[in-house]
Amino acid sequence: MKKEKMVLYLGYAALALIGLYFTVGILKISGEGLAKLGYPNNFIREGFSEKTEEVFQKKIDKILKQRESFEKMDEGMREQINGINDMDGYSELIDLYKQSFDTGIRAKLQMLIINQETHDVKKIEPILKYKQMLDLLENYTI
Repeated sequence: MKKEKMVLYLGYAALALIGLYFTVGILKISGEGLAKLGYPNNFIREGFSEKTEEVFQKKIDKILKQRESFEKMDEGMREQINGINDMDGYSELIDLYKQSFDTGIRAKLQMLIINQETHDVKKIEPILKYKQMLDLLENYTI
């Protein structure tokens, strides 16, 4: 009885290994072999055709030319931003807004918790907007 089971298990193992062998072989042939056969209707190609590559290169060149004008515009905007950041009282104004939004968030959230309304999406939306504004003030100002 034991020998029969052992032979049965060896047979299953042999079938599994043969299946794995054929699967690996088929995948290797389909991936590498078909590309090397060179059929005229072979749809497996590496890279772009010359025409497609030229089209993409022209698009890239156009974008790079536009980049120069974008950089000039960006530089002007950064100078304006830095000019406003250097003005007297601007940092105090930002701090005032941060404090105001923080207080608003805490007050509204506290009332929702007390009234057990934290599950109400419509009542949470203003808090989320305040939090978003506070995050913007924290990350994108002075």
